[in-house]
Amino acid sequence: MDLRTFAWFERLVDRIQGKGREHPGSGALGVVAALALPLVALIIVQYVLVKILVLFGFVFAVAVLLYSLGPRDLDGDVHRFLNAWEQGDDAKAQDYAQRIYPATAGSFDAGSLGRGVVEGILVAAHERWFGVIFWFVILGPLGALWYRLACVLRDKCLRQSEEGAFKDAALMMHHILAWIPVRLTLFSYALVGNFAESLEAWRKEAYGWKSNWLADNYQLLIYGGLGALQLERDLAADEISAVDARHVRAALGLVLRALILVIAVITVVTVGTWVS
Repeated sequence: MDLRTFAWFERLVDRIQGKGREHPGSGALGVVAALALPLVALIIVQYVLVKILVLFGFVFAVAVLLYSLGPRDLDGDVHRFLNAWEQGDDAKAQDYAQRIYPATAGSFDAGSLGRGVVEGILVAAHERWFGVIFWFVILGPLGALWYRLACVLRDKCLRQSEEGAFKDAALMMHHILAWIPVRLTLFSYALVGNFAESLEAWRKEAYGWKSNWLADNYQLLIYGGLGALQLERDLAADEISAVDARHVRAALGLVLRALILVIAVITVVTVGTWVS
């Protein structure tokens, strides 16, 4: 059984939306209410545990971080996709691609699914790991859970066809929370990949992103990540279907190296702070 489930939060959101569709609670206030209940509960538990014993508070913080990462293992999802894809099972491959990151995999047909998965890996690594880690460093377990719940809420709203103030507020909150960590994630991709190609893609597309900085957060990750992989240089625009398992594995390797780099930097800074 997967313990990293957020079905309870989706049920909470359903109840708040169901009660508040006809009044302001269905908009920004509804988003605040949905997040406030679990986050306030976390603050109370953390405070009590720290008061009992600091070690309890530390263990609780680590547990919240591990719970907020995911909710599934990215490398496991990618390997399941590769197994199905290389065996020619297109239906299973498409299903596993959707699990990596639905927004990217859904935009490509079966002939170009590899490109969708590469882009999905670049985005999903941020959503599952880097965004959570960034906010954990800034706000502790509160930040980690806040970002994970923001991601869950965003995905839930995107699955809903109807528009509304609640959906707009949820998407705006997620984009704002992701703005800084997205750029730090891209910088880590550049450091462990092709630095010049990644920054060139960032610079070349920067003007367009300035006009719509909220919606294009992840276009930045995708184009910069493809630059770090040298994928845009190696493949022409009309060779999109030429992305194969080799490129998918390279994308997974890139994000794993970036994760190791981030953890190493955090460790060095933390030890240096303790020593000083």
